[in-house]
Amino acid sequence: MLERIKVCFTESIQTQIAAAEALPDAISRAAMTLVHSLLNGNKILCCGNGTSAANAQHFAASMINRFETERPSLPAIALNTDNVVLTAIANDRLHDEVYAKQVRALGHAGDVYWQSLRVVIVAIS
Repeated sequence: MLERIKVCFTESIQTQIAAAEALPDAISRAAMTLVHSLLNGNKILCCGNGTSAANAQHFAASMINRFETERPSLPAIALNTDNVVLTAIANDRLHDEVYAKQVRALGHAGDVYWQSLRVVIVAIS
């Protein structure tokens, strides 16, 4: 058991080292996309499935409430929070439309669609 725990720590450290090399540019570009959208008066539409849905909700809550310091609220909507909408679309339109239909209804040019898990950030045009 102790050996397995040590292996988990070692693998985690190795993954973090690899991520530190591979991800900074992509994270910076994603952050700038979010900042530009918000500075231009747009919003972030975020979503996720399973555990990633909780991440999307946490992200939206942090944008609306606060993150680390008090600041004005920032517009963000978690698209995975309304069970009635989710199940109605899934029932009528299949699962591949659950978020697409909401983005078409709520999104405007300049908004950002943020999908947790894959971390897909797309400026809506």
